[in-house]
Amino acid sequence: MGQKGSKIKITEQDKAVLQLKQSKDSIHKYTRRTSDLISHEKQELKILIQNNPKNYKENKKIRFLLKRVHYQEHLLDQASDQLINLENMLSNIEFKLVEKQFFEGLKNGNSILTKLNKEFANVDEVLDDMQEQMAYQDEINETLAQHVSGVNDYEDEIDKELDAMENELMGKQKQEQEALPNMPSVGRLPELENTKPKVGDFTPVKSPANKEQQGQEPALLA
Repeated sequence: MGQKGSKIKITEQDKAVLQLKQSKDSIHKYTRRTSDLISHEKQELKILIQNNPKNYKENKKIRFLLKRVHYQEHLLDQASDQLINLENMLSNIEFKLVEKQFFEGLKNGNSILTKLNKEFANVDEVLDDMQEQMAYQDEINETLAQHVSGVNDYEDEIDKELDAMENELMGKQKQEQEALPNMPSVGRLPELENTKPKVGDFTPVKSPANKEQQGQEPALLA
């Protein structure tokens, strides 16, 4: 009789390693996508500032978009820190001692990924229909106010950052203008004198005759 194959026992630590790998793959995917999204939104910010040079700090869409960028960056940092903590737990020899904390941390990491996913699902809707996204804006404001250290008034920091972006744009425009080649200045062209010939002054110029035709009368047609 053939020997039955022994059934491989999957431990809780094995499950944890698999779930951690899946979370890491998701983090890497969303990190790349979020980085591209942030770059796109920063470019849009510059365009909005250029189109609103006088009241860009009062423009609600501009202020919201900049806060949204910071919120996305915060989510990325938070998710990356969470993964580091999970990896440290996995490397612990006494995994049973940290098993509960591990799965709680994994749950928190997945919650962050869910928030990141919403950033892509609602990007156009959020920007175009801001009145219906008050809860989302409140979440952004609350998150930034709690996690930005050393700042008394976050709105003041938004003003400073918008001013810095506007100054950067103005500096680039000035450099581009200075880089243009200087065209030589053209002075006033001299006025032409009235040299209209008088009647009788015109002398027709005779074309020189060919040597063969000199001294010969033109041949008559037959």
